[in-house]
Amino acid sequence: MSARTGLVLLILTVTLSSPAQVYSSPDQLPVPDHPQLAQLSELTTPLWLRHSQLNRQAHDALSFIAASARHGLDPNDYHLSLLRRLSAAEKVENATYFEQLLTDAMLDLISDLAIGRLDPASADPDWHIPRDDVDPAAVLKKALQEKYLRNSLNQLIPRDEQYHLLTQVLSRYQRYVARGGWQTVPDMGLLKPGESHPHVPLIRQRLAMNDAYLTRREFKGLEQYDPRLEQTVRAFQRRHGLKIDGIIGPQTLAALNVPAQQMVDKIRINLERFRWLPDDLGSRYLMVNLGSYQLNAVENDQTTLSMKVIVGMRTRSTPTFSGSMTHIVINPYWNVPHTLARRDLLPKQQADPDFFFLNDFNIFLRESGFQTAVDPYLVDWDEISASQFPFRLQQRPGSNNALGKLKFMFPNPWNIYLHDTPNKALFDESQRNFSSGCIRVEQPLELAEFSLNRDGARQSILDRITSGRNQGERLDTPLPVYAVYFTAWPYQGEVLFSPDPYQRDQSMYKLL
Repeated sequence: MSARTGLVLLILTVTLSSPAQVYSSPDQLPVPDHPQLAQLSELTTPLWLRHSQLNRQAHDALSFIAASARHGLDPNDYHLSLLRRLSAAEKVENATYFEQLLTDAMLDLISDLAIGRLDPASADPDWHIPRDDVDPAAVLKKALQEKYLRNSLNQLIPRDEQYHLLTQVLSRYQRYVARGGWQTVPDMGLLKPGESHPHVPLIRQRLAMNDAYLTRREFKGLEQYDPRLEQTVRAFQRRHGLKIDGIIGPQTLAALNVPAQQMVDKIRINLERFRWLPDDLGSRYLMVNLGSYQLNAVENDQTTLSMKVIVGMRTRSTPTFSGSMTHIVINPYWNVPHTLARRDLLPKQQADPDFFFLNDFNIFLRESGFQTAVDPYLVDWDEISASQFPFRLQQRPGSNNALGKLKFMFPNPWNIYLHDTPNKALFDESQRNFSSGCIRVEQPLELAEFSLNRDGARQSILDRITSGRNQGERLDTPLPVYAVYFTAWPYQGEVLFSPDPYQRDQSMYKLL
C-alpha cells in the first residue's frame, strides 16, 4: 500500500539520508508492501507509537533489526537508518508511515531469520531440502503480546550451536573488515619450515587472528619460519581443507590472501543455508556436509560420531537433499548405473579382456533385465560402443565390490546412498569429490552400529559380513539423513572453510 500523504512535509522536516541511501523525493521512499501488512494495520491500537513517541516495543524492534548484522543480514534492508531518522525528532512525524514502515521491516526480518532471505530454488537449484513454514504476521502478533518483544523474537534464530559459532566467527572477520582487512602476502615460491624470507612477518601478521601469540615482541621482524608459526600454518591448512604439510605453497598462499570481506561474504552465505534447514532435525540424525567431505552422527544435539566421506565429482555432483534411512544391505551387490557402465567400465574391459571376470561382474542383456546372463569372453568388446551398450552390469559381493561390505539405504529420487569402499586410500586426500554421486563413508561399521541403535548391533553386523551372504537389516526406527552443502562449517569449536568444490557460492553471493 502507498503511504504518500504528508511525505513532502516529512522530507522538509527530516533529513532522509544515510551512508547507505539518499532519498531526494517522496517517490524514492521505500513503500511498505509486505503481503501481510494489512493484517497488522487492521489493529486499532498503534503498534509502535504512543503519543507520537516510540513505545518500548518500538525500541525493542529497532534493536532487533540492528542485531540482524550479527546474522549476516544488512539492517538497512529493513530500513534501519530511515526508521532511526524518522524517530530522531522529539515526536515522530508522519506516524502512519513510520508505523507501516517498521511493521513491514519486522515482517520481512521475521521471515528472513526463520527460513532464510533467499528462495533455495532460485539461489541453489541443487538444494532439495524443504523449508519450514512461517507466518510472519502471526509471529509478530504473538511477540507484541509479550512483555519483551525482542526476547520473544530471538526464538526465531536457529538454535543450532553450529549456527551461533558461525555468527561469532563472522563478528571477528567483520572487525577485520572495519580495520581495512589484512595485507596481501606477495608470491614467494615454496617456503618450508626452518627457512627464512622477508615475507614471514607478513604471514605472521595475517595468522595473528587465529594465534595472538604470534604478535609477541620476540617475533617482531623475525624472518625465520619458526616452529610456532609452522604449528599455526598447519592448523590454518586443516581449517581450509588444504594439504597439511606446513609448506607455504601456491594453494596455502592463495587461501591466506583471500580478502577479509570475501571471508565475511562466505560466512553470510552459509548462515543463510543454515536458516534454510528445518528447525527440528530430529533427536538422532546424520548430517553429511558435501562441502567439507564430512559426516556427523548426532544424538540429542551432540555429535557422537564423525568421519570423512567421499562425494560426487564436480561433473556428477551430489545434490543437497534429505531422506530417512530404512535399512542396511550387508555384502551388497552393485547394480552398475548404465551411464557409469558404458562411460567408465566399458573402456576398462576394452583395455583388459579379463577386467569383468577378475572384478566379479555379472553381465546381462539389458533388454532382459537381470534374466539373460552373458559370458564376457564371448563378446567382442572392441565392437561395443558407449552409445550402443546393450548390457547390464552387476558386481557380486566380495573384496572387489565397489560398495564394500555395507550399503545404507534411504530412498530418494536420485538413488543415492551411503556405502563402504575397498579404496580406503582416497580418504587421505584433502579434496574428496571422486564418486559418481553416491557417498562413500570412512567408518561403515561404526555408522551401522549408530544407525541400528540396538544392543549387539556391531557383532551381529560383523558375523553377517563374515558369512559373505547378501543380506538386509531393517532399522527399528527410520533415521533422518541430511546431505547438505556448507563451505563454512563449524566443527569441534572452530570453523572449517571449504574451497567451494561445486561452485555454488557465487550465485548466492550475487543474490545476497
